[in-house]
Amino acid sequence: MKKDVVKILPMGGQAEMGKSMYCIEINEKIFIIDAGHRFPEVDKLGVDIIIPSFDYLKDNKDKIVAVIITHGHDDVMMALPYLLEEINVPIYAPNLTADLIEQMIHRYQKKTRSKTKYQLNRVKRNDSIEIAGVPVEFFPVTHSIPGSVGVALWTNRGYIVYGGEFIIDFGAPEGFGCDIQKMMEIGKKGVLALLCESSYAKNDGYTSPKHKLTSQIEQDFEDSEGRIIISSYAQNIFRSKEIVELAKKYNRRIVFYGRDKYDSTNSIVRIGQQLKKAVISIPKKLIAFSTDIAKEELNDRLVILLSGSPRRIYHDICDIIDGGDEYLKLKDTDTFVVASPVLPGTEKIANKAINELYKTDSKIHVLKNKELYSMHASQEDIKVIIQIFKPKYFIPIKGEYQHFIACGDIARGMNIKDDHIIIIDNGERISFKGGKLEDYRDTFEIEDVMIDGIGVGDVGAKVIDDRIQLSNDGVVIIGVTIDSKTKKIIANTDVQTRGFVYLKDSENIIKGIIDIAETCIKDLEKNPELEVVEVRQTIKEKTNKFITKETGKKPVILPIVIEV
Repeated sequence: MKKDVVKILPMGGQAEMGKSMYCIEINEKIFIIDAGHRFPEVDKLGVDIIIPSFDYLKDNKDKIVAVIITHGHDDVMMALPYLLEEINVPIYAPNLTADLIEQMIHRYQKKTRSKTKYQLNRVKRNDSIEIAGVPVEFFPVTHSIPGSVGVALWTNRGYIVYGGEFIIDFGAPEGFGCDIQKMMEIGKKGVLALLCESSYAKNDGYTSPKHKLTSQIEQDFEDSEGRIIISSYAQNIFRSKEIVELAKKYNRRIVFYGRDKYDSTNSIVRIGQQLKKAVISIPKKLIAFSTDIAKEELNDRLVILLSGSPRRIYHDICDIIDGGDEYLKLKDTDTFVVASPVLPGTEKIANKAINELYKTDSKIHVLKNKELYSMHASQEDIKVIIQIFKPKYFIPIKGEYQHFIACGDIARGMNIKDDHIIIIDNGERISFKGGKLEDYRDTFEIEDVMIDGIGVGDVGAKVIDDRIQLSNDGVVIIGVTIDSKTKKIIANTDVQTRGFVYLKDSENIIKGIIDIAETCIKDLEKNPELEVVEVRQTIKEKTNKFITKETGKKPVILPIVIEV
């Protein structure tokens, strides 16, 4: 019997939070599982999102047979439109996720004015299908967005199982439930390797019921005599559903106030209206609209669900506090519940928003991360999944390095051998031959690609350095006008600054900069062989030294020499 050769290459998601993207290769057929983004660190000024580099995939595009998206969160699917620009490959996703993918690609094409063709194949959450001759099993898992799945790819030495993002919660509502029976069937046939999420591996116990919002905020519904405003991440549909159920119980009308019409809560409510059985079911009499927010007669009957992305939601809160929102103005009778725990990359704006909220007269209830868990697998959840699949090899994924170590310790406690626990980084490819892990690892350089607006990869380290310099010390613009023939100065030299020093106190500095610029131009006048570009560089260098000596600052310096 032919021995299947299996290779696993993470392109994102390892030693970072988000940007999940994993390549599983079976006999030179590459399956890409998830294609997401992550938010930039605070020093990546102006960068919107970060996605993986696709160079490896472009070099191996003839081997790629499918992209499988496991659920509808940005950290597992937002890189997909960028990938499709480079490689035309079939997409496989469960129904609701497929709806969100279509919407995302439509929005991307509208923004970039592109028309990428793509093939989207819808699958059921517990489907058994073949892709390029490889048997593929989908199994439902419980996560914060309905329709989430894990994936198992068959090899002749057992399945490669990608567990997705999950928790064990047997009381999960319809659309969110897991299928333990299907998982056990996969486990009985044999699992060569299990890729298991790790970000909560240091948390003891089960995540459930610490992920549930209802018990944390029901008292607010009982006590509030005015409006209840709740901030919740748009992509946590489980939490949105809980808020809807509380609104029903307390006979309050709910306003879905996602200020971005494309956010997941808004999208799923709209999608649900077209389905026989909606994910979030709300009687029409309990739905209110943004125009109802300011109506005094509804003041004690409204729940305003302020949903949005992790970065945008806190900007929206600040805007509301500052009075910049068209409909929503805070009142002293309001109860404002912050049910959007701070995520990596949002700390600065989140702290600002929360501090500003406490300055208002509204009643404030802020739920912290340790009080309200995200729906990721804690230690006991991971033990259950290991017990079900009984993998030969165990690969921690989706988290920081410390989480991989913690996840590996859990696997060790479940009697998985040390040399069968594999910790790998982005760009490290491991191989299995005949069901045995090879000793070597191939390495590939997979860089982060920064997305700024519609620009892809055109923001490099130099651009970021300039932005940091601008934010710290401002800019100095030096304008000199010269005669194109004689090279003599024919107008007053002008110096403009922004964010540098207060002009009233900087006359001597401005005069010094003018003197430097005019002296350099005189050198050009005396030596016609000099190029203007060389003089500009000299002005920049000398001005930089002068300003650093006088002020200790290092602004961005832009000399402009105009020839007339």
